[in-house]
Amino acid sequence: MFNVNKERLISMFNDLVKIPSPSWQEEGVMKYIINVLKNINVEYEKFPLEESCNLYARLRGDRSKNTIMFESHMDTVIPCDNINTIITDTKISSDGTTILGADDKAAIASFLEALYCLKEGGIPHGDIEFLFTCAEEVGLQGIKGFDLSKINAKYTFVFDSEGKIGRIVLKAPYHSTIDIAIKGRASHAGMAPEKGINAIRVLSEIIYRIPYGRVDEETTTNVGIISGGEAVNIVAERAECRLEARSLSKKKLRLVESEIINIIKEVSKTHGAKAEISKKMEYSGFSIKEDDPIIKIVNIAVSKIGLKPEYITSGGGSDANVINKSGIKAVNLSVGMQNAHTKDEYILKKDLVKSAELVLSIIDSV
Repeated sequence: MFNVNKERLISMFNDLVKIPSPSWQEEGVMKYIINVLKNINVEYEKFPLEESCNLYARLRGDRSKNTIMFESHMDTVIPCDNINTIITDTKISSDGTTILGADDKAAIASFLEALYCLKEGGIPHGDIEFLFTCAEEVGLQGIKGFDLSKINAKYTFVFDSEGKIGRIVLKAPYHSTIDIAIKGRASHAGMAPEKGINAIRVLSEIIYRIPYGRVDEETTTNVGIISGGEAVNIVAERAECRLEARSLSKKKLRLVESEIINIIKEVSKTHGAKAEISKKMEYSGFSIKEDDPIIKIVNIAVSKIGLKPEYITSGGGSDANVINKSGIKAVNLSVGMQNAHTKDEYILKKDLVKSAELVLSIIDSV
């Protein structure tokens, strides 16, 4: 039904994944996208952000139709230098020494292929916006730094979820981080340990006591970074850590944050240490009902390409979280990547093709 050029799509994807693009260093990928946009005469604009840019493009169409947007990110996790792709009859992977980068370059390739197909004719459409963000992998910084009031779209389709094509993320969590700094008292570890207050020991007790891992079916916590001390013969005066909490329920997130903060204060006081606590909401969660108009569009589009929709709940965030918070309805869809963020990452060729077909099918279904 949708005339995706498989060879062109795979070639673009292969080109894209070989361009190193760690967060804040997406220039090479951006240049590649811009070259394609210029080639097919699609207007675009760069929006500088810190040392990188977000990239916005628009394909004009019938103004009587709803404007929609497709969104992906340009950065990848590391290691992403010197990616050597292994292409078989059925799948594309790296050689195992790096990631592949299908997260999220499979989406970028799918969008570019869809633009080629639209330029070649066949599908009536309204205005279509495309947003390619930077620094998604380091806390959704690109989308947070983009002025979403510039977007005219009624609906946004984010292609940044793992698994087979047809998966639809209906729920994603609220996410906060808590930075803890414990200040104890330094002393000589051999001659006067009793005069010191070991900040590392205090922090260790805090970490041991706080809720950890899967707190309940909707809530998780994790201590991800710790540091402290200056030498083994000094009772550590300072120790720090950063932890995160996530929950599909904002109320539950607030409760677990309060429990963690109370434990920090209690343990610090018991040992005579001081605690510095900093809390930040990284992004808000979202929940979309199955009968929401944007989900109905996706259901129709998925069915048109011969697949069945599958609803899932995600434990991770995406640019869709920030877009939804702004008041623009956004849904995160699978782009076919498997084992993302690992050296075992791969994508099936058929899923890459279906991803591009889904973009076209959504356009056809609006």
